[in-house]
Amino acid sequence: MKRKPDLRAEMCREYYEVLIAALRHVAYRCGYAIAVHGSLERDIDLIACPWRDSAPGADHLVGMLKKAIEAIIGVARERECDPNPRHMPCGRLAWSFYLTHEDTGPYIDLSVMPMIRQDEPK
Repeated sequence: MKRKPDLRAEMCREYYEVLIAALRHVAYRCGYAIAVHGSLERDIDLIACPWRDSAPGADHLVGMLKKAIEAIIGVARERECDPNPRHMPCGRLAWSFYLTHEDTGPYIDLSVMPMIRQDEPK
């Protein structure tokens, strides 16, 4: 039996291809590295890790990434029912940005790892 194409997965992969280079560039300029994990089936899971001691806080990075997404895709919508950021294990903060005007479309699930200063005790 032939499977129907998964339009959400196709859109996730398409948006990923269009966005990833720009998002990595923005993150690099902010002192972060971005990695992708997950299947790209229903969302684009990204992890941002601080890469230099002078990196600004997560809120600044997220604001810059959101502007880049809006400039490229046209939409980086936060839902009122989603708390942004969400507190996650290991000190991560997570944000969700929908890439369409419908809640059923693909979205970016961005986790930002906490900054640990070199002078802080381990």
